Amino acid sequence: ACLIIYGFYDGWDYPAFGRAKTLEFSWIWPIIARDVVATWVICGCWDFLLYGGFGSKALKHKLSKFKINPVYPSMEQIRHDAIATTVASLTAAALEILFCHLWCIGIFPKFEPSLAARPLHNLVWATTITHWRIPHFWAVHRVMHPWKTTGIPDIGRLLYKHVHAQHHKSYNPTAFSGTNMHPVESTLYYSAALIAVVFGCHPAVVLGCIIDCGVGAWLGHDGFQWPGSGDYFHTLHHAHFDCNYGATHVPIDKWLGTFISCKEDLRKVWGDKSAGEEANETPVHPPGKSD
Repeated sequence: ACLIIYGFYDGWDYPAFGRAKTLEFSWIWPIIARDVVATWVICGCWDFLLYGGFGSKALKHKLSKFKINPVYPSMEQIRHDAIATTVASLTAAALEILFCHLWCIGIFPKFEPSLAARPLHNLVWATTITHWRIPHFWAVHRVMHPWKTTGIPDIGRLLYKHVHAQHHKSYNPTAFSGTNMHPVESTLYYSAALIAVVFGCHPAVVLGCIIDCGVGAWLGHDGFQWPGSGDYFHTLHHAHFDCNYGATHVPIDKWLGTFISCKEDLRKVWGDKSAGEEANETPVHPPGKSD
């Protein structure tokens, strides 16, 4: 984020430092182009390595033993997810553009343009991004899954059907599946950056949060133990749906009783209520083939 703000712009020319007071295409298009290019370079290269062996059948075969789910996703899924993730990156760009404008017109709290002005504050916020954004992710994610309530309307079931089900079409995810989200969901997902805005953080921290949301999701869905992220915790969520809504390094699921380590644990979480793959009422991508 610091490299983007201070390296990709001349001097103090990042839009949030003043240029974004008026909405002009001259400063808007580089943000859009940067996000789209970064999405395709990171997700495309990572998926091409893990699922295509960079064109080498021998490398693909060697990597296949590290695939968490031995069945490979279909090209239909990868194409769908690549388009959806590109749209999600456009929503991330839209939020950054909006944030820059709101900073410049005085709606958002003021900040010191120099990171050196508040070194400890900036360091603490920057180094804990992946921790303070996870409760936001857990809450947004959990509310879009069925609540399985009886006394009040199950709004989560409705949100899942019309919004979050798109993400779960990727039953067997790849990097491009990471932000395969309905635009409503991707906007809510990337809005975690607002937490830093409220506390008057430097734009580098806010942008760092957006980057962490994107890259964290892409690598967290790659489906490989090695050289992938090996995120078995979230792979279980895609396989069994009603569990593991957050991340292991902020163990909210353990605290609130929605953690599972295997399919059999679903009964411990939900008792006799219908849950998991069998309770999913929305379509998923058809499988590809085993290597």
